Formats: sequence, C-alpha cells, structure tokens
Amino acid sequence: MFRKICIKSKELANQKIDIAFLVDTMLFYGNVVVLAHKKELITLLNFFEEDFLKELIKSGRLDLRVRENILGSMAFPGDKYNIDLFSKKDESYSAIIYEAHRELVKNSNKNSKFADELSKITQAFRYTPDITEQIKADFQNVGLLTKTLPIYIQERVPNFEMPNNLQVEIIKDSSFGPFDAYSLKSNIDIEKFNQASKELNGDRHYNFDYSGFLLALSESKGDIFISSHFESELVTTKLYSDFINQQFQDIIQRRLKSQENIDLFEEYALSECHKIGDAFVSRIVSSKDLLKLFEKADKFRDWLLKVPDDKNLIGEYHKAVTKETFADKLPTKAIRFLIFGGIGVTLDVRGAGGVGTAIATGLSAFDSFYLDKLISGWKPNQFIDNNLKPLTKKKNSC
Repeated sequence: MFRKICIKSKELANQKIDIAFLVDTMLFYGNVVVLAHKKELITLLNFFEEDFLKELIKSGRLDLRVRENILGSMAFPGDKYNIDLFSKKDESYSAIIYEAHRELVKNSNKNSKFADELSKITQAFRYTPDITEQIKADFQNVGLLTKTLPIYIQERVPNFEMPNNLQVEIIKDSSFGPFDAYSLKSNIDIEKFNQASKELNGDRHYNFDYSGFLLALSESKGDIFISSHFESELVTTKLYSDFINQQFQDIIQRRLKSQENIDLFEEYALSECHKIGDAFVSRIVSSKDLLKLFEKADKFRDWLLKVPDDKNLIGEYHKAVTKETFADKLPTKAIRFLIFGGIGVTLDVRGAGGVGTAIATGLSAFDSFYLDKLISGWKPNQFIDNNLKPLTKKKNSC
C-alpha cells in the first residue's frame, strides 16, 4: 500500500500543482513522481524555492520528471480536428528548466547554473510516438465515444439534456498541411448547448467545438500510458479520471462480450465438437494440424473483423450463411457448362480456334468445385464445416 504515486496534474485555482496535496502524498507514499513542464516547475519553485526543491529530490522524497513533449489538439477551418505530440524543436528538458527559472529570476547566469544543477538530479519524460496511433484508434470506438462525450458536455454545462439516442462518429476526411484532418459528427444541438453555456458561465463562456473533447480523450489515454510506464497510481484531473474509468469499463465490457459471443457461437455451431484448445491439449489435434488450421482460418478471422462491435456473432453468422448468392439464383448446375462454353466461344472469336473450346472443356472437366466457389462466393460456414468440424468432431457425433 502507498508504494508509488505519479502526479501529472492536481490543479488548485491557477496553480498547475496542488502543493498541499503534494506534501500530503510525500508523507504517505514511498515514491512520489511529479511530471512537470514549465508552469508546474514555476509553481514548485514558488513554494519550495531552489534549495529546498533540490533537497527534496536528493533525499528521494520527490522524483521530478520534466516533460519534453505534451499532447495537444488542433482545430482547422471547416470544423476539422486532429491531435498530436508537441514540443519545441531541439528543446531539451534542461532548457525547459532554464525558462521556468527565468520567469522568477531575471539573471541568465543564475538561470543556467540552476538548470545545470537540477538537470543532474532529475530526468526527462517523453510520450513515445505510438501514443497518437493508440489515441486515433479510439476515434473508431463508437461505444467509448458515446460514453465519454456526455461526460465532457456535463463537465461544461451540468444537467444539459443529451439526445436520447446519442450518435457520435469521427471520420478522417481530409488533411491540413502535414496533418490529417478529422470531422466529428454528433446529434447534439450545439446551438442549444452554447446558449445554455452563456447563461451559466457569462463572460467565461466560449463557443463549443470538439477540440476540447478530443484533447480530453487524448490526455486520458496518455494518463494510462503514464501510469503503466511508472507502474504507479496516477493523480490527474477529475475529467480525465472519468474518461479513464470509461476506457477501462469499455475494455472489460468488450472482453466480456467477446467471450460471451465465443461461448454462444461454439454452442450454436460447434455443439458436437471439441473446443480447439481442449482438442490440442488432449492431443486430439497435433501441432502440425493446428498450424494448418490457423492458416485456413485467415479468411474466417477477416470476416470476424468486419462484424460490428454492436452486433451479435451468431446473428451475423446466420445472415452470412443464409444470404442468397448468384449461384442460388441459377436455374440448374448445367449453367456451369454454358459459362465454360462462353469462355471457349470468346477465345474462338479472338482467333484461338479450337483451342478455346478445348480449354473450356478442360476447365469443366478439371474442377467444377472451384467454379461453384467462384460463383457463390465465400461464406464463413465453409471454414467451420470443411476445416474446423472435421478436425475437432467428437466420436459418433458432429
């Protein structure tokens, strides 16, 4: 208990760090990490002053990490947005310390001396570039968006009436210079929201756009990264904490739903077969056969990826299997030879002579099975019935 805590932002009034809270945590926790950029450093120096701050760090009471990059959102013309990592070109964390110190002491020699001393007893912290890809992946998670957007709206205007059936969609639809541009569509009445915000906030009101929401979504994902990186508890804003809570609930709920879909599917489509994992452990299926099965399952997994998260697997499987295809509309199997004859006729007309007819005859004799597949298209039950079931069937069943 109370092994380690990381404080990213615990604001109090205009401070970026709640110093009283920080002091409390240093009493209870064995390791206290503070992520600081320029404004946080200024707050620390204002309250602790130089020598005391250095003593706290040297004694192990405080582990100060200076942030070399930060997450930010961008708003482009036409209600388009993006998020990215931002930092000054070639700016080291020593330079950030220098700038913060200079806000309080207008002496370049003293600024350089302090920056050099503090740099030796602190470390830099950087988000890795892949954090932005993780965030943009969340743009496609409609379930998460519909849970977090109301939290953001209520943060700005408590008790604002949301649509009964909230719809949210983020689409990558253009670019602005070197940046991708995303549009966010929802059925929230923005005009009504702005009016409510004016009445509530007065002079503090500003017209709504989605950049703040995307920043909150990004920062909460960044906070998860930070907590994982330091293997610690995390202190952040209430809004970001609420977003994180929804992200973890979403992860858990998606996993539970996935397992429920797997269980129901196995009961529906494979009730008389061994589960593939049990069959392998019981040596019913060899490692060689398992590798072959996994290769044959690629198309099935591709189909699964296209099943929407809000749909039922059994229902989608049933629809795919029973969907009428071109082959189902043909009057007889004899149409196969008409098609091949057509191929031959085409070749003959183009000067192949009897070769075309010979090829057509050879094809129809070669393998009518492949033509059936060409006409009918692939269905997920082809893998289940032709590959999985024969390998895992129980004795006297399946």
